[in-house]
Amino acid sequence: MKKLSVILLLIFSVSFAYSQAGTEINFDQLKKKVEKSNADIQNPKKNIKEGTWMDRAELMMEIYDSQVYNYFSVNDMTSFKLSLGKQLKNAVQEDVEGVLVDKFITERTIFYFSNNTLEKWELLSPVVDKPLDIAYESLKKVQEIDVQGKKNKKVNEQYNNLVIRYKREGLNCYSLKNNDCAFTCFSKVLEIDQLSVVNVKDTAIFYYSALSAQYAGNNKEAIDNYKKAIELNFTSEGNAYANIDLAFKALGDKESGLPYLEQGFTKYPKNQTILIPLINYYLNKNEDASKVINYIDKAIEDDSKNASLYFAKGTIYDKLNDFDKASEAYNKSIECDPKYFDAYYNLGALIYNKGVKFLEEANKVPAKEIEKYDALIQNANNEFKKSIPIFEKGHQIMPEDKSTIETLKNIYFRYRNESEDMNKKYQEYNEKLQNLK
Repeated sequence: MKKLSVILLLIFSVSFAYSQAGTEINFDQLKKKVEKSNADIQNPKKNIKEGTWMDRAELMMEIYDSQVYNYFSVNDMTSFKLSLGKQLKNAVQEDVEGVLVDKFITERTIFYFSNNTLEKWELLSPVVDKPLDIAYESLKKVQEIDVQGKKNKKVNEQYNNLVIRYKREGLNCYSLKNNDCAFTCFSKVLEIDQLSVVNVKDTAIFYYSALSAQYAGNNKEAIDNYKKAIELNFTSEGNAYANIDLAFKALGDKESGLPYLEQGFTKYPKNQTILIPLINYYLNKNEDASKVINYIDKAIEDDSKNASLYFAKGTIYDKLNDFDKASEAYNKSIECDPKYFDAYYNLGALIYNKGVKFLEEANKVPAKEIEKYDALIQNANNEFKKSIPIFEKGHQIMPEDKSTIETLKNIYFRYRNESEDMNKKYQEYNEKLQNLK
């Protein structure tokens, strides 16, 4: 999945009025405008006029743009640096988790660029707190006063401008890992879109509002918005289906996400974030194994080097007592990932258990059928010894795993009298097991 910031920039790409390079923003003048607007809305003669509140809404959006130095008007780091002019106090480069980041520091804001693209900004000294929310309330006040709707065209225009800025702010909050803020901003966009004077359906915003809500731990809200996004057919290449399943599970509901996983699979069969939880669901529920195999095989078609897929396939055939297919799948898993401990352990157990079955058959053989008994015992010994190097490899990968150590101890105990080497191995694993207790 692409980075959210990249996707949002593509979806929410908009144009603003350009500021001239090096033109200083007069923040003192903006503060005076705010003082005048505050006085106007306290004035009983002025606060009943649509124009008073419309001016206030436009002023707050102007302040929002100014606080980020109208960065929307430029497309690259060099142009933005030039546009700041004397307002740029310092410019530094920092290595952040292996990525070179350019920081442009002004009196009010720090801007972070990576690969010539603005990633986020951090507001240090706002002219007004939450200017977009004030603009929103001001536009609603205009509608309240303008009962005949004479200003609807102008109100609609300003609502659209406000939506653009809420999207930008939501993106920045997401980049700052402030998911509550991102969810709030995207939710405001949805509110505005549903107003009768605007009446639009922004399909993308339902998905990103849901995603932000999920990151913030608001899973109920996330589910509602994912459902709407899916209904409007904006699923981020199928990720909405996997995400809504995760949101249900976060609320302790392990069943409601399944229909979405199945629906998502039919539309996006190559999406691993859908396939893996779908496979795990059927494995955990012990549902029809053949259905799970079909899902796994489709997943393997898209990701033939995924060791966990072959491992899952092996566990299913293991449960079906299909030794050959289970063994083949576990070996394929190891081939894809030579350090996949679980695959080694399950393969070793598969072979070991085959030996156990030979022993069980031998114990049922009548005493007079000595040759048959001896043949079964020999088969059991062959399987037990065949499992040793596999368990040994698993032990090398995960030396503290108690089950592996105990199994090897038991196998070597069985053959401790065959040779000195077998006895030494028994003593070695017996000591390791005692040390773990």
